[in-house]
Amino acid sequence: MVDEHIVDGVAHRPPRRDKIPWLLPRADDVLGLSDIEQSLSIQERDAALYEDLRKYHKGISELPDDSYYDLITAWDMHTYLPENSHYSPIICLYAVPERGKSRTGKGMINVAYRGIHVESLREAYLLRVANDLGASLFFDVRDIWRKAERSNSEDILLLRFERGAKVARVLYPDRGAHEDMRYYNIFGPTVIGTNEGVHHILETRAIQINMPESTRSFENEVTPGSALSLKERLVLFRARHLGQTLPDVAKPAKGRLGDIMKPLLQMILLASPEREQGFRQLVRDLDRDRHLEKSDSVEAQIVAAVAALADDVENGILAVKRITEEVNTGRPERYRFTPQRVGRKLWALGFKKAKTKTGASALIWDQNLVGKLVTSYDLPQTSVTSVIPESRAEDTDVTDITDVSHTTSEEIPF
Repeated sequence: MVDEHIVDGVAHRPPRRDKIPWLLPRADDVLGLSDIEQSLSIQERDAALYEDLRKYHKGISELPDDSYYDLITAWDMHTYLPENSHYSPIICLYAVPERGKSRTGKGMINVAYRGIHVESLREAYLLRVANDLGASLFFDVRDIWRKAERSNSEDILLLRFERGAKVARVLYPDRGAHEDMRYYNIFGPTVIGTNEGVHHILETRAIQINMPESTRSFENEVTPGSALSLKERLVLFRARHLGQTLPDVAKPAKGRLGDIMKPLLQMILLASPEREQGFRQLVRDLDRDRHLEKSDSVEAQIVAAVAALADDVENGILAVKRITEEVNTGRPERYRFTPQRVGRKLWALGFKKAKTKTGASALIWDQNLVGKLVTSYDLPQTSVTSVIPESRAEDTDVTDITDVSHTTSEEIPF
């Protein structure tokens, strides 16, 4: 045992034992397990560990479907090899009170690598345990997003899923430029337990598990000590594979869902490849649910309105006011959108700004973009055809909004 290790000329020293906030594996037990497991192949050791972790979670939690036990078991193992992954999915346990969110989250963090259970969002504390300890965190917080905003820690939550992400804090304003700030590494495995929906941006970086009403009675308490033997076996798992390349596999889904699920799929292929197909089906189900949610979004409603107004395009442009009227059709007065809000969404979707002859805000009709957005938001496929042939584009009376110096009451601020 050494008290100091030099890496690239920098001395690294572990904190005192009383400064480590998680239960440490017992060195003698880890070494003893290593001797016992010598008779097994690496694949057999990994498979046995996987099945025992899965059994452990089934014994303390009720999840929506059997495949979710593969999800959190793979997450457990992923926390011990985070160096091999560019992303780490945030696991969001969401439900009304007394559905087992805390119990499930504690069960996960008790076996996780450097796992810490936190019930507050104190910015200074989170920065230090993330940057200095490289901890896995379980946020057991009611209405987590509102509290994150109040404590100025929402950037920590949003960026924990991606390796290399840093957050900056001004700590020494008197030191002047370049010396007044400190940058913190905040990447790390994360679990959230909450009874309020999280911000939609955080939701795209998370796998949400809607906790069901349990039909079982759980007698055993979920404590760090009860999971210690599994944690010790996970330390050996880390030792077996540290520095090795994980199974090479394509992302199991498009977009960010594929990014965050790939590390878990790699754990499945490493330890229990026979469960691959069931896990891939879970990914497909999650992808379908995300698309359904996306098709009900405000952005989807606006895209649908734009697509429905192809015949209203004049001189290659479509007025924002007309799109707003279409979006508000049948909508109660108190829930209607303003042209300003619709305009901001349109620009965020990628449409280019223009003005009508009267100076009102409009978008430049882009048939290709509309078609892509209709597909992206899973909207009914209709004929989305510009009323102006491309050969006549140079004859259209379209004014880019950035060239207009005057404003009107209908102009969209940007």
